[in-house]
Amino acid sequence: MSFVVMITGIPGVGKSTITRMALKKTKARFRLVNFGDLMFEEAVKSGLVRHRDEMRRLNPEVQKELQLKVARKIVEIAEREPVLLDTHATIRTPAGYLLGFPREVIEVINPNFIVIIEASPSEILGRRLRDLKRDRDVETEEQIQRHQDLNRAAAVSYAMHSHALIKIIENHEDKGLKEAVHELVEILNLAVGEYA
Repeated sequence: MSFVVMITGIPGVGKSTITRMALKKTKARFRLVNFGDLMFEEAVKSGLVRHRDEMRRLNPEVQKELQLKVARKIVEIAEREPVLLDTHATIRTPAGYLLGFPREVIEVINPNFIVIIEASPSEILGRRLRDLKRDRDVETEEQIQRHQDLNRAAAVSYAMHSHALIKIIENHEDKGLKEAVHELVEILNLAVGEYA
């Protein structure tokens, strides 16, 4: 039996921080897998790209084949140990928003949970402005909210094709990181019981 918890959230929401802290606190032993990293590794192995920025320029059909290959690899890992899959439900491009997973790919991965990390647009904007290490696109609060709304819609679509449960965890400044981490730990601990 395989077990996959998919964790998503738009840039600046605190997904990576919450994930790292939750993995340290949970009794569960999850393998953290980044979907984009695996896709890039596969593309390099296949001689399709040399740099990560080249990934966006790949033919959509080639990208889909890479996604399917990575999805199968994730399932193989998940059959041996529970997987926490770090990914993006939607990707903002200059032409519009792109779903992170075509139907065929989400059906292969078949996640048990889809966790969406959210915060208010003003909090996300503030975090992005304070994070000088990252070079992120400038977005308005309205655009940030739209992106979060689209992530919810994408999660519903993914759940329709996988029967996954959806959990929204809010990472607000006043609520604190601690509560958000606690909520994710609860999901991961629940997964241990399901996986056993």
